[in-house]
Amino acid sequence: MKKNDSSVNNNKYLKSAIEKIYGNGDDFILLGLTGRTGSGCSTAAKILTTEKNFIVHSLYSGNMPESNEKRKEKIILNHFNSKWEPFLLVQVRSVITTFLLEYEVDQVLDKLKHIFQEVSKKGEFAALLKDLRDLYIKISTGDEKSKTEFYTDTLPSQCQKIKDLIGESSFVQLYQEVGKNIRLSGEPFQPGLHEGKFFTLAEKIDSIVKEIHSEQTEKGKSTFIVIDAIRSPLEAIYFQDRYASFYLIAVSAPEAERIGRLRKLKYSESAIEQLDKAEYTARDLNEEDFYSVQDIPSCLQRADLYISNHDENSVVNKYQNLANQLIRFVSLIRHPGIVTPSGIERCMQMAYTAKLNSGCISRQVGAVVTDKNYSVRSVGWNDAPFGQVPCNLRNRDDLLGGVDSQAYSEFERTDEKYIAHFKLSTEQFSNSALNGRNKSFCFKSEYNSYKNEKNQVHTRSLHAEENAFLQIAKYGLASIEGGILFTTASPCELCAKKAYQLGITDIVYIDPYPGIAVTHILQGGSKNPTLRLFSGAIGKAFHRLYSPIVPYKDELNALIR
Repeated sequence: MKKNDSSVNNNKYLKSAIEKIYGNGDDFILLGLTGRTGSGCSTAAKILTTEKNFIVHSLYSGNMPESNEKRKEKIILNHFNSKWEPFLLVQVRSVITTFLLEYEVDQVLDKLKHIFQEVSKKGEFAALLKDLRDLYIKISTGDEKSKTEFYTDTLPSQCQKIKDLIGESSFVQLYQEVGKNIRLSGEPFQPGLHEGKFFTLAEKIDSIVKEIHSEQTEKGKSTFIVIDAIRSPLEAIYFQDRYASFYLIAVSAPEAERIGRLRKLKYSESAIEQLDKAEYTARDLNEEDFYSVQDIPSCLQRADLYISNHDENSVVNKYQNLANQLIRFVSLIRHPGIVTPSGIERCMQMAYTAKLNSGCISRQVGAVVTDKNYSVRSVGWNDAPFGQVPCNLRNRDDLLGGVDSQAYSEFERTDEKYIAHFKLSTEQFSNSALNGRNKSFCFKSEYNSYKNEKNQVHTRSLHAEENAFLQIAKYGLASIEGGILFTTASPCELCAKKAYQLGITDIVYIDPYPGIAVTHILQGGSKNPTLRLFSGAIGKAFHRLYSPIVPYKDELNALIR
């Protein structure tokens, strides 16, 4: 009898624990969206904030699934129907607006007159901003009760009115300029760099999140918040370090589709070019704007979850696939391990892990080559050829002091003009507090600076895809014709040609490579590979989403007893 009582108590204990873990325990989720303008962050945010009955998706609901992936969809759909709760929206552009509301309207118009000088409805804008400022002051002083409603509903809707009033292009120009100033100086109209102000915008968002969570908790409600959109890697790091329940979601779209969307929004070609330069220009460490402005490539590299926003020819809703991906992620966040990873996720996770072997100090890239059934044939990462020393293990002082000579090429050790340039370049580190950091350097950057060039040929590293292909040739592995290439960055022109020659039929990638590899190499011929933007979880998120908290058998047994 005592044994049975003990068994009952154990089951009750496990049941209550499971209900807490998978029930009220998931009362706080914070998602951050990142991606280039036109990729679909705002559309993703709209889906996340929508009530269940109004979300249009295409998750499998039939009784005769033709694959295990469809069976997984059916499980996700069941969880969605049972557990979905809309998210609350915190827009970064709305938060930026609050910095403008700290000033009198006349001051704002004067500071931004170079943007508004061609806007005919300046008076309407002033009136709208004044009304919003009056309400903001009431909220800040506690005269209005619901901060949640103000920050997640009123403020975004008023920002949309501003956008409609002044036009898409002027709106983006305004918020990019003001946002950059805030990230540099902590003030909307001061462009200069002020030490310690890098997280001003992130700290403001954080305070709003905490205020919303406090109000939701008082009401006995869960707090599910989506931030649209994070454009600075420092802000991504800020939230990743502070919230265990934070996930950064990268939303990407094929480049032609992204540009097409911007054109439909009446962006001129020059406006698109200016926008892309602001969001997606690679910068070296010694450039003034490094890590202080919008840097989408770095945000994409830091993302936990990836979504492909590819336009579909659906007669119902072209964003069905986008909704499917978001529903899957939210279900897995709330109930880890409810389904297993897809084959694509599994292989990209291997590529993601492989990139950590890279000794490149600029960017780590990983690649995996499989057959058509996702059976791995080779793995590669960008690095110096085997037998040479990776850049992260080389040191400026060693080269100049003649130490560890095998780590440096004959050119680096003997070319007097290059050495003279290198000595001058090294002087900038003489008074730096490196705090134990190795004084590594990128030869390509140094040589291009020496020659006043921007040539990619001088890199010491093999590309990740190239390395994976060479492993197959080096060790006589099986043919990869008809296989799949997974890469954490889409292949450059040279690697694209190799993939084409080897008969790769599918290329799954995360971050588009800035060049003409796709349109010139991969889409030029009779055997063009299919290009697919990656969708799924990688890195720590892969383990967090797919590792069950409790073995599923124990979970089910506890719930029925």
